[in-house]
Amino acid sequence: MSTKTGQAVEWRRSKVVELRARGMSQIEIAHELQVSKQLISLDVQYLREQAKRSIKEYVTEHLPEQYQICLCAFDTILKHAYEILQVSHDNREKLQAMQMYRDTHQLKLELLSNATTIDSALNYIRSKQRQQQQQEDNDSDSQIATTTTTTTGRQSVF
Repeated sequence: MSTKTGQAVEWRRSKVVELRARGMSQIEIAHELQVSKQLISLDVQYLREQAKRSIKEYVTEHLPEQYQICLCAFDTILKHAYEILQVSHDNREKLQAMQMYRDTHQLKLELLSNATTIDSALNYIRSKQRQQQQQEDNDSDSQIATTTTTTTGRQSVF
């Protein structure tokens, strides 16, 4: 695909995303961009697959790291808020530190509670990967199946 053609495809797909965000149907988008509905359907299918890959990468590669960073940041905030509570002589400062301490504990609890959601999402992705691998294995097995000719000249498939 030439650079010019590739740029045109990228432009069209970005317009498809923009127009879909406005609530337009595929037929309306095709009319707006003056291309076939089939081409828009292919673009939408491509964009969905790309989005799935992006989500999968984010959930498996980046989210666990961000989760750990958040937990460490909360622990640091809790430590400093507690230190302020211990050393401060200003009641307003102590009150603010207590609120920060409480709020941070609540946020940390929310994050830890959402770990179940994250685990569920990761398990879902893993199960889909296993299903896809099994489907690919089944497809390759069916391609490997051989056709043999019996002595009567008829073919049978195993």
